[in-house]
Amino acid sequence: RAERRGGRPPRVLYASLFVIWGAVLHHGEVYSHVVAQRRCSWPHGANGTRVMVTADPQLVDEYTYRELGRRSRALAFAEAVCDAYVRRTMKAGLRRFAPRNVVFLGDLFGQGARRNEDEWRSLRRRVDAALWWPRNGDGGPLYHTVAGNHDVGYSEVIRHHPRILARFEEWYGKSNFVERIGGVDFVGVNAMVLDGKGPATDETWAFVDGLSAQKKEPYVKRVLVTHLPLPNPSQRCGPFRNSQAIQGRTLGSDKEIIYQDYLSDESAQRLLRAVEPVLVLSGHDHDQCEVTHAYESALAGGTVAVTEITVGTVSALNGNDQPSYLMLTVPEAAGESFDASGSGLIQHKLCFLPEIREILRTYAHVGVVSVLTILGPPLGELIAAAKKFEGRPVIALCFRRFLHGLIYLIGLLIFVAGGFISLLARDSMILRSLARIEY
Repeated sequence: RAERRGGRPPRVLYASLFVIWGAVLHHGEVYSHVVAQRRCSWPHGANGTRVMVTADPQLVDEYTYRELGRRSRALAFAEAVCDAYVRRTMKAGLRRFAPRNVVFLGDLFGQGARRNEDEWRSLRRRVDAALWWPRNGDGGPLYHTVAGNHDVGYSEVIRHHPRILARFEEWYGKSNFVERIGGVDFVGVNAMVLDGKGPATDETWAFVDGLSAQKKEPYVKRVLVTHLPLPNPSQRCGPFRNSQAIQGRTLGSDKEIIYQDYLSDESAQRLLRAVEPVLVLSGHDHDQCEVTHAYESALAGGTVAVTEITVGTVSALNGNDQPSYLMLTVPEAAGESFDASGSGLIQHKLCFLPEIREILRTYAHVGVVSVLTILGPPLGELIAAAKKFEGRPVIALCFRRFLHGLIYLIGLLIFVAGGFISLLARDSMILRSLARIEY
């Protein structure tokens, strides 16, 4: 009886836990992104061009988690989790759907505006790695982006530190642009300066006003791309919203803007009248929102309405439990007549990504089961033997079995931690040097 109770632990059972944990980790860290995007289907459109629209990766840093401490291991871990999640999302989406174009709605950086040149170059490499940004003729989709407040700051920062905007545009392209995608012009605007003053503001408004002069036959339909959303006084956002609509703050005065959540009414209307888009795409909010705006259209000769889609963050660490990106199908031939509603012209659909809380909940459940499986039986036998005063040999053998279980549990913990870090290292520039794994 003593030998039965104090014998060797069930190694087959314990070995199976290592296999289970390997599968659970691979699913949570890698395969969950594949599964989530398999549930997505790209909107259909005859002879259409696929466009992946992504907002606010905003890779976390010491400004995001000040309590973790600058250059701490805890901060490096948080940065690695963020980078890996975003990179896996981009990798799964690009491989599965092969979009021809990728449009970013700003805030690529956590705090790019606050960095000196050396720090910015280091962060730039991190951003490029997480977003799979093609460099040196790597091929793949064409990337386009507008600047966000975490990339370049607001108008007052740019007015006093123009180099911040200049270096961003040198590496990621002009913030004011017109790019033909399919049969539609995507018009990117540096919204960070529209309500401010200074050379960048003057340059951006000259670009916007110049779009009015270009509205001639044959008319090419346009999509407006801006980091800041247009005003939403109704505070309604549609069925995909996960939180209350933001009330909106504007800090600064007399066009000396240091923070804002929405463009001003005046700037929004001026922008809409100049561009006359069939669709507006925006970011900044970190949550999904769909709203309709009215403006006076010169082409239509009256008031028209246009839909704005604010795309939620693509990162799991930016306050949205349901990260997402937007899938667009843009027609190759959009027609030459003006139709501000754009009804049915550009097909769109949100693709929701893995919920990190669900993944962590799975890890917790499997962890509890593992502990109970390994330590539960020997601990129960040890307690029972002690209560029945079965003698020192029996108790010693039960205690030895409990210690064997504890050793196996520590080994399993080391295996799980090592596997988790290894998977992070494959998709995170933060840990790549430690694991010596190349992308």
